[in-house]
Amino acid sequence: MNATASADPLRCLPQSRNLGLSAFAILFQLAGLVLTPVIWSWSGVAFAAYLALYGYATVMCWLLIHEAIHRKLLRNRSANDFLGRVHGILFGCPFHILKIGHMTHHRYNRSELDTTELVPADTKHFMRWWLAYYGRILGLLYLSEVISPLVFYCWRRFKRLVVAWTQNKALAAILDLFTRRMVQAIQMDAALCVGFLAAQAYANWHDLRPFILLFFWRGLIVSFYDNAYHYGTDPHDNQAANNLAVPRVVRPFILNHNMHRVHHRHPSASWVTLPGLFAADKDGFDGVLIATGLQQIKGPMRRPVPPKPGEGRRAAE
Repeated sequence: MNATASADPLRCLPQSRNLGLSAFAILFQLAGLVLTPVIWSWSGVAFAAYLALYGYATVMCWLLIHEAIHRKLLRNRSANDFLGRVHGILFGCPFHILKIGHMTHHRYNRSELDTTELVPADTKHFMRWWLAYYGRILGLLYLSEVISPLVFYCWRRFKRLVVAWTQNKALAAILDLFTRRMVQAIQMDAALCVGFLAAQAYANWHDLRPFILLFFWRGLIVSFYDNAYHYGTDPHDNQAANNLAVPRVVRPFILNHNMHRVHHRHPSASWVTLPGLFAADKDGFDGVLIATGLQQIKGPMRRPVPPKPGEGRRAAE
């Protein structure tokens, strides 16, 4: 496959397949309003199978949001963003928050703004970072995504406070990316997110345990694998990411997201073109998806201090 052609996001965009996968993700979650209490009443085995399918639907929902963020879900830009917003509402976080967050990830990948597992080399509060790290990968990341829209109802005041407190120019630049139209859309989508969560709770009103299990299961999946493709990679390489092996038959069902380093090199490429780019780049796999993800349990580590100019040369001499 020609690498240049593969990188064309519109020419190679699999719109019909994206629509089919979107229909599955949307209909499954809407059907869950009825299915969850029914399957819960059947048996523990049935609910465990349903939980596994719900986890996959959650992954697919995020992957489709990811395609929409890079404008690769649908050819028409307005339709692309609209469908991305629908998925964001069902996911539990407005699309524009996820979009800015993900584009920031590409811009600041492996910097101090975007290294989950690395803590400042000179910190004297390692235990505090340790607790924050495990909290984040075990569910707090998703919880923060669900709660974060609240600040957009007092956005100007929140922005001023954050900029004054941190004095971080990069962070201020990120906050400036949220336009007035985006903030308005986030406010609307946030209300719909709360409405969908309320509908799920209402459907399980007589027994909230399945609703709570599904919410925390989703939070665990989203939070645990958010940084799995970057854990332990070079903190001085802006494009550092892991390609992680999965069975070939599984790859289309996760939109080839396991070829993550290829995606960082070619962020405008549609998911169907990633295998061709993988081959064209003569790339390889750095590990297995599940096993590499589990390595995150080893915990955070101190950020390596980059060598001062000339140190590397003197050491070689």
